Amino acid sequence: MDKRTLWSAFGLVFGIILIASFSIRHNSFYSGICGVIGCIAIVGGFIGLHWNKIQNGDPKVKRTVRLLLALCIVLVVLNIITFLLA
Repeated sequence: MDKRTLWSAFGLVFGIILIASFSIRHNSFYSGICGVIGCIAIVGGFIGLHWNKIQNGDPKVKRTVRLLLALCIVLVVLNIITFLLA
């Protein structure tokens, strides 16, 4: 197992743990910086694990990366909206 695969897998798992900090409390969406870092780590880990497929132009992997980015952006936007309304 090479270092890139190992670090990418670690980043993905670390991101999943950090993204668990997102929660819904008292009809509002809450997360700290950990949730945002978790989003970045999940996307980065997935891209690192599938880098060869992305370079070869696999449309399924590219679509999955776009979906992950969109979901993470939604989470970050919800966090910003909650911060501004609080």
